[in-house]
Amino acid sequence: MTKERLVFALVTVIAVPSPYFGIPGWSPSLATVACLTAVSLMGLNLIFGYCGMLALGQAAFSALSAYGAGILFSLGVPSLAAALAGLVLAVAAARAVAEIFVRLPGIYLAVGTLGFSYVVEGLARAFPAVTGGASGLVLTSPFTLSERGWYVLAVAILAIAMASMSVMVRGRTARMLKLVHRDELAAAVAGIDVVRLKLRVFTIGAAYSAVGGLFLAHYTSVITPEMGGANTSLEFLAMVIVGGAGSIAGPILGAILTNWLFSVAGAAAEYELLAYGAVFLAIILFAPAGVAGIIRQYWNKSAVNRPKIDAPMVAGAARLPDNISSLDTSGLRAVDISKRFGGLQAVSRVSLDARPGEIVALLGPNGAGKSTLFNILSGIERPDEGSIFLHGTPVTDFGIHQRAMRIGRSFQVPRLVIDMSVLQNVVVRADQLYPDWAESDRLALANHQLDRFGLADLAGAPVNEVAVGLHKLIDIARAALGSPQLVLLDEPAVGLANDELARLHSIVHTLKRSGSAVVVVDHNVDFILSIADRILVMESGASIAVGPAAEVIANPRVRAAYMGVLT
Repeated sequence: MTKERLVFALVTVIAVPSPYFGIPGWSPSLATVACLTAVSLMGLNLIFGYCGMLALGQAAFSALSAYGAGILFSLGVPSLAAALAGLVLAVAAARAVAEIFVRLPGIYLAVGTLGFSYVVEGLARAFPAVTGGASGLVLTSPFTLSERGWYVLAVAILAIAMASMSVMVRGRTARMLKLVHRDELAAAVAGIDVVRLKLRVFTIGAAYSAVGGLFLAHYTSVITPEMGGANTSLEFLAMVIVGGAGSIAGPILGAILTNWLFSVAGAAAEYELLAYGAVFLAIILFAPAGVAGIIRQYWNKSAVNRPKIDAPMVAGAARLPDNISSLDTSGLRAVDISKRFGGLQAVSRVSLDARPGEIVALLGPNGAGKSTLFNILSGIERPDEGSIFLHGTPVTDFGIHQRAMRIGRSFQVPRLVIDMSVLQNVVVRADQLYPDWAESDRLALANHQLDRFGLADLAGAPVNEVAVGLHKLIDIARAALGSPQLVLLDEPAVGLANDELARLHSIVHTLKRSGSAVVVVDHNVDFILSIADRILVMESGASIAVGPAAEVIANPRVRAAYMGVLT
């Protein structure tokens, strides 16, 4: 059974609550609350489950929309206009909160959003003349519906929310969210503007929460301070985790199970927290993927199929832009690069150039400054002094994701998403380079790239099922997709077996033939000598030799720096 059919089945169950199911305590009113709560949870699921941002104040946006609508209505604004204004208020507040906190490390986002929920709850209590204080604000619905009518409306809203979310988290967007969730640095190096994506996700997620909260408050006819506070926000997070974070069905399952537990335990209030806590702990300990994960384990066993490369699809790859012929052919030119960390001069006035179709290697003992220079070239670090040019364009002030349009980089420890297929890990770079291409064309290009690098047979396999030694080759294939102007290879030979090293050797020469400038840092001197046209050797942050490989290796100062390693 596909995810879509599973979710449809869940909505159907919600849509027809009746004693025929024999579920004690289940009723149209409880189903209405579950549906509208699920809509709010979908917003948090997008933020936390899909994008990995731990937001602990999501209930604040659900309450803000209701409070805004209620206050404006009490001031004489028509109910429908007040409701729309309440939604705008909540989304605007979410955008402001996102601008402040999404740029910060995860724990600060969590604490910041939690603090925001305390602020919203505190404001609601502090101005009783406006908000109703602790007793809450009574709301008047823009329309009159029976209990059954509200129930049908709630199901319709949930269905719309579910459909829109399903469209949003598929294909290109799904891959971007998963990469950002797992590894923000790898996402930036692949070309994703991580901050912009997180801002958009946080705002959209808050909009879902605001819609769910607004309708739920109008259904219950009251909004109280605690409904936007920290406790409710934490309950929201718990519901998403119990249902299954990162799945479309998760929020629905979490809302159904939690609201039902509250209803059943309500007959014995002293056991309510115990029952809820026991379920939450059981999920965390025995089913960390939530109820949706348990269902997937038995029902969602369809294999990941590798899209076939046929003539029409591969033809799309012919639309690759020519990165070399129409541009300045100077390739990479880094001039007088310097970087200091406190009292440590990591890089001191180092210059480096690499022409199109040339392989330049960085050598040096540990602590020589190679990694720092490498990070400066890729945009991870900013130089204190010096300039960097690519084909005549100054890129010194470009961010990581901006340089990624021109630079492909691999990592010493491959930064792949292990629960995505090999093909998905590679196509995520094509998603950024060619966002206007059709999905089939981007998949074709990624397939073509894997075929070039001798990895085509692995396309449909999850990365966690592929030999670890091949992870580096997959990482390089992704970095080199689109024939970037510059390819940076960080310790590509480390940990490779002889046969894998031979494949790497062939791959590096494939990059050279494609016209990319290639800069390699590696400790395997034999491998470097077999591929490099020129070598730059660093020691204590400075360049001590640069030139043709054989000439540099014969340099007495270089041999002294390696303390007899070179023979």
